[in-house]
Amino acid sequence: MLTSTYEPVTGGAETYLRLLGEGLVARGHEVVVATDGSWVPDLPRDRVEPGGRVVRPREFDGWLDDRTKPKWRQLQYAVLEELGELLKGETFDVVHANSHDTLVLASIIALDLGAALVCTLQEMTPHLEAFGSGRCRLSYQALPVDLYLAPSRFYAERAVGYGVPADRLRLVYYGVREEPGDRLAARAELGITDAHRLILCPARLYARKAQLDLAAALPAVAARHPGVRVLLAGRVSDVGYEQRLWQALDELGVAHLVTHRDDLYAGDMPSVYAAADLVVLPSLEEGLGLAAVEAMYAGRPLVVTDVTGLNEVVTHEQDGLLVPPSAPDRLAAALLRLLDDSPLAQRLATCGRVTAHERFGLDRMVDETLTGYEDARARRATAAP
Repeated sequence: MLTSTYEPVTGGAETYLRLLGEGLVARGHEVVVATDGSWVPDLPRDRVEPGGRVVRPREFDGWLDDRTKPKWRQLQYAVLEELGELLKGETFDVVHANSHDTLVLASIIALDLGAALVCTLQEMTPHLEAFGSGRCRLSYQALPVDLYLAPSRFYAERAVGYGVPADRLRLVYYGVREEPGDRLAARAELGITDAHRLILCPARLYARKAQLDLAAALPAVAARHPGVRVLLAGRVSDVGYEQRLWQALDELGVAHLVTHRDDLYAGDMPSVYAAADLVVLPSLEEGLGLAAVEAMYAGRPLVVTDVTGLNEVVTHEQDGLLVPPSAPDRLAAALLRLLDDSPLAQRLATCGRVTAHERFGLDRMVDETLTGYEDARARRATAAP
């Protein structure tokens, strides 16, 4: 498995690959995860973890300044050279790429080894990047991919739009497992008392996640519930957006109600969800709201926007509340409904747990992925010269 970032860096793509790796290892399969080690210089370059053996090449970072070699070549192949050193003599049945950028490396490795090539392309807007159409056509049309795993309809429809045939595309929803958290300890650590109602927004600070809409909704919520507190849990992906968010919170007079934590890892999140009284995701768009699934597993009532990727997870009034995107007044009204109506909040939370177990279980994801791997191997065997 190749992934640009991996835990302890948090995010949907990172959680997906960790849980998949752990599920495969539990079934007796051998898994190697290769990821950028320059993000986490304190971690070993090669060690066994619950999700398999994790190799974190980082020496390539220094090679980029080697003046004896063209830097462009180093940008293309330095990671490949270090992976070759770390994985010397290894063979693989399947090479699984977790993003467009790693798919290029994965293609080279799979072709060299004669392995099946599988990918889960999770970037939201690759077509908007420089030469984005070319990037997408390379990934969906030109590279020798045996199977595309789409974690939601959003990604499946994109693949179809670029011409991926049905026999090389499979919809396999993210799988999550229930992990208990310590509510009392987490609330104490966050400074939340019995007098407080904690609203959790588990998302990177980024325009697409629309925390500014949550800020605009907060004065109306706080007017009726002055003990409300908000926890923004996620790393900063846009410093300018973070600055605008805090400016807006200050101007609205609610900054003192909000805490931002960018130091929470995957192992912290079960307790963070347990500490919350409700969870909100005001996103403008999502590939699939993995945080919504995690909140359901944790038994937290949900308010999310009615956008692709979230309305695929949440059914309005059944296991959560849907509100239009970019509508702070509607967002505030939904949050107040759950804060004012405990029986409603409990009913939605209970139904949400049922939805999570039925549609987003880890065993189901592992089963369906393994079936996909076998199909990809059969296709590769047929295509081999």
